[in-house]
Amino acid sequence: MERIKNTWSLMKSAFSVLMQEKKLLVFPVLSGLCTIIIMLTFFLPLLAFESSWIDDLQAGMPGWTFFLVIFLFYFVNYFFMIFFNSAAVVSAIYVMRDGSPSIGKAIKIVMGRIGALAGWTLIAATIGLIINSLENQSDKFGSLFTGLLGLSWTVVSFLVLPILVIENKGPISSLKESARMLKHSWGEQLIGHFSFGLIFFLLMLPGVAIVGGMYFFGELFGLIALGIFLLYAVGLGIIQWILQSIFMGTVYMYVRDHKIPGSFTVSQLNQSLY
Repeated sequence: MERIKNTWSLMKSAFSVLMQEKKLLVFPVLSGLCTIIIMLTFFLPLLAFESSWIDDLQAGMPGWTFFLVIFLFYFVNYFFMIFFNSAAVVSAIYVMRDGSPSIGKAIKIVMGRIGALAGWTLIAATIGLIINSLENQSDKFGSLFTGLLGLSWTVVSFLVLPILVIENKGPISSLKESARMLKHSWGEQLIGHFSFGLIFFLLMLPGVAIVGGMYFFGELFGLIALGIFLLYAVGLGIIQWILQSIFMGTVYMYVRDHKIPGSFTVSQLNQSLY
């Protein structure tokens, strides 16, 4: 319960930053559009063939080639997500530093670091796939271990993007600096007692119940409710995406600049991160 309370407090503070600069919402929308385009580019041509195209594709090429194609899709998709996430974090930091960079300026700043971002994407995508593979092949004890491993990786790499983009450091140096900065500020107890995803999951539950209830009045009512719910879910996803980027920028400012944006407090950050 304390975790939910801390997360809700952080979300309200991040939301006040968003209300100060609503243009930040452009970044998750652009990220989502790129994801859709990438998926269509990779899979739409294949869907024109028989329904068993995946089996045929895998049977028609060496195993390593098939997985290379899948990894390429994952890499490209992940790269654009990281690209726009970086732009959002940069914009949020400038806003909280009493500035207001344009969307174009933020993207230009990130474009200047595109090589380093690609290198970080390769590292993060590889480690993410390894952790997911271990989790899928593990028993209950192994799943617990890989879950903790994934959490540790998320925490250690939390500040990589602002360090990489703003301080012009390489991927490995940024990862080392992220781990050093967080450990220096919160010590060995750093585990992450916040989850925006948990709050947004709870916010979606009433919508699920309403859709289920509307089906009792007829399929048409249920379909209309489902359509409204999907729009609601997309909206929540966009808000969650940008609030997490704002929070990342806030933690970076707190650790690097020793400055807390007006909407946040020191106790909020301390309670959320250990």
